[in-house]
Amino acid sequence: MDPETRKQIEWILMPPLMEVLPHQFENGARFKGFRALCDYCGGEIRLPQVHGGIVSLSHNRCVVNARARCPECAMHCEYHYLLDAEGEMSARRLAGPDDHLAQ
Repeated sequence: MDPETRKQIEWILMPPLMEVLPHQFENGARFKGFRALCDYCGGEIRLPQVHGGIVSLSHNRCVVNARARCPECAMHCEYHYLLDAEGEMSARRLAGPDDHLAQ
């Protein structure tokens, strides 16, 4: 199976990210989603097209692992973010093993 077919199957099997949003941290801060842009063509990917989940690390930190298929170029993009709600909310994009940004 070629890598792009594998990514498409994995994307289909992941739940829509919207099912776990908004994510509420213990301090009351809420993460409602993000604006996804294609890493290949720069096209906008609407939140309903983003699949994935959120894993809590501590009271006010979590990791968002998500994948989306660009409606413009049909490529699959990966989004890995470390969210920190200690003080002001911050998000840092992490490069994943299959992330186009990591190449």
